[in-house]
Amino acid sequence: MKKPAIFYFVHAHGNGHRATFNMLYPALSVYFEVIAITTNSDITRYLHKNHDVQVLELPPKYPADYEIPAHTFSKAFEVTPYAIEPAKRAQALAEAIAQYNPKAFYCDGVPELAIMVRGMGVPVVLVHLPGNVMGDPTQVFAHELADQIVAHFPSSLEQANYLFASKTYYSGYISKYSNRESSRRNHSDNDNITVLLGYDNYDESVLKNMTCDQDTRFTIIGNNRKYDLGQNCKQLGLVKDISEAIVGEVVISAAGQNTIAELLSLNKRLILLPEPRPYNEQVVHANMLADQNVALLAQENFSAGQWQYLLQKAKEFTPFYQNLVNASAPEEIAQKMKSWYA
Repeated sequence: MKKPAIFYFVHAHGNGHRATFNMLYPALSVYFEVIAITTNSDITRYLHKNHDVQVLELPPKYPADYEIPAHTFSKAFEVTPYAIEPAKRAQALAEAIAQYNPKAFYCDGVPELAIMVRGMGVPVVLVHLPGNVMGDPTQVFAHELADQIVAHFPSSLEQANYLFASKTYYSGYISKYSNRESSRRNHSDNDNITVLLGYDNYDESVLKNMTCDQDTRFTIIGNNRKYDLGQNCKQLGLVKDISEAIVGEVVISAAGQNTIAELLSLNKRLILLPEPRPYNEQVVHANMLADQNVALLAQENFSAGQWQYLLQKAKEFTPFYQNLVNASAPEEIAQKMKSWYA
């Protein structure tokens, strides 16, 4: 018997959305014909390269050479231009809905698409992220109209001002390394600290303050740029598998949700240095983790002395890990989708 179809939107920003799709797609495919929806050619190529999945790439909503205004999150649809391009995107999506008759739309980002799809008569499963989303009218409306909401983090880390907890399923953190935890615990070098960079224009002065202690060895991974650092620093650049590249217990990292999930599943002690994101997603999430004794917080303006103090504190830090990462999360989400829509 033919499986019912669902649409799954894969956001283009950061690696976390595609990593989540990599984990959820096999589980969802047991019950559904999953059709990936994208708005970005790089994501489309990535999905075709890594999965045998049908991909529908929507046309751009911006005219050529259009200067996208700054997003203030003060009014709905504020960065959608008054132009024909948004209509062409909506038309492509409507034609796909008419062709495939999806039972649901799993929307991992872009609330405008969730609103559009719900208006076309398709149930919406909205992925809820940390951050100040409740101040954005578009996000609030998307949460209101969503038939189901899924948060890929534990309910214990939800914010007090979140209004839709009663219809939100909290899966716990999802990590591709969640089944490797026990095998990694006994292969750590306690005298080596890993710095996991999130982007290539990382401020060298921050890294120099961070790594100033010549008695401590640092492993720098995560981008292509080479920095002028001391002999105590080993720069690996991009790596295929962070679980193999990280040799120490302590990791300094940005506070992206997927990165946090992976590092916690590897039983690492985290020092979080949040990056700027819409809705202050990383800052809010990092502060929640610090408040609950899961991670330590750092700031870019820390002096060398402040970094040395924090690194020493991290070596003695006993984080609270219990029930944060859920190794069965992909299968449990797929079961939820089956019960809701199959």
